[in-house]
Amino acid sequence: MPSTPSSAPSDASPRGSSDDPPGRSRRARWILGGLALVVVLAVGIVTWVVVAGSDDGDSASTVVPAGVSTGGPRTGDPAPDFTLKTFDGKSVRLSDFAGKPVVLNFWASYCIPCRDEFPLFRQALADQPGDFVVLGVDAKDIESDARAFAKDEKATWPIVVDADNDVAKAYGIGAVPQTFFIKRNGTVALRYYAGIPESKWPQALATITSSKRG
Repeated sequence: MPSTPSSAPSDASPRGSSDDPPGRSRRARWILGGLALVVVLAVGIVTWVVVAGSDDGDSASTVVPAGVSTGGPRTGDPAPDFTLKTFDGKSVRLSDFAGKPVVLNFWASYCIPCRDEFPLFRQALADQPGDFVVLGVDAKDIESDARAFAKDEKATWPIVVDADNDVAKAYGIGAVPQTFFIKRNGTVALRYYAGIPESKWPQALATITSSKRG
């Protein structure tokens, strides 16, 4: 009796047919991969901006966190002069320290990274007396809180109050802490747009205290 050919299962699809053709899958993967790369690059550009250099050819760099203003003086620019009063009402002018290296620190009492920096300033001043000056500018703060903060942190350097925020605007300060390392000739050697890591502090300070740097 002639044999009957076996029949294919009823749910089998014809060879070569597919609900999702290979070409379309490859294109989708390429598109998704491209979009992912664009997103990564965009986030990287927005989040981190590297500002490098000093005006004498040596390089020092720092990183600008997302959302922080980069206006105001940069490395090599003259530091704008200003006059503000301390908590006790004494007038202090930046140009009073002409000829001396200055660490100009913008801070506020509510700022946790500021609290981390104060011990660095205090210890460095004790270790290198007379080598440089620290000048603190209390910005966008409640004066009574700032006064208590400075007392608790045993600040031994002059601190002035930027009550009208005019100096902060001149220096492009949108968030604290920010610190300017100013050379003896009044130009900015280095600007930190965020808290200074303890490991970077000696190098940052050397940009203004080294005898070859003016």
